[in-house]
Amino acid sequence: MRYPIFFLDFFSGLGEPAILTLLERQTRYYVTKKLWNKSPEYIREAMLKIIKEHGPQNFKTITTDNGSEFATLSKLEDTYEHLGVYYAHAYASWEKGANERHNGMLREFIPKGISLRDLTYKRLKQCTDALNMKLRRTLGYVCPRELYEQKRQEMAQAS
Repeated sequence: MRYPIFFLDFFSGLGEPAILTLLERQTRYYVTKKLWNKSPEYIREAMLKIIKEHGPQNFKTITTDNGSEFATLSKLEDTYEHLGVYYAHAYASWEKGANERHNGMLREFIPKGISLRDLTYKRLKQCTDALNMKLRRTLGYVCPRELYEQKRQEMAQAS
């Protein structure tokens, strides 16, 4: 089974906090987390929290770009033996294009030029929830949250 496969990215402004984004490839379920620090260790710790929150069984692979901020993510494989961490080729954002597309959709709520310092966790959750509740043609007019929950239940019943 090739589920669940997540694409990881983040965006920020210069000297600003960042928003870590994860997108599950099949269901288009989107996860966001505000980060106050962009160091590799801080990002790895944030990923550990996300994995724990959503359940380690719901992560099979994570693909990200090969920026220095993601340098320590391969250590996640030591913590979770079933998890594979992969890096996209340099300057090949199309290898995780769905995540880039969702980052663009999130930018509709949080436009460039707006300080992320003032973005509350509650507001980020509202934006993320809106994207996860949006019906998608590519999903047969089902929302990502509904499909993600359905897949999680199927995996739980299969194990």
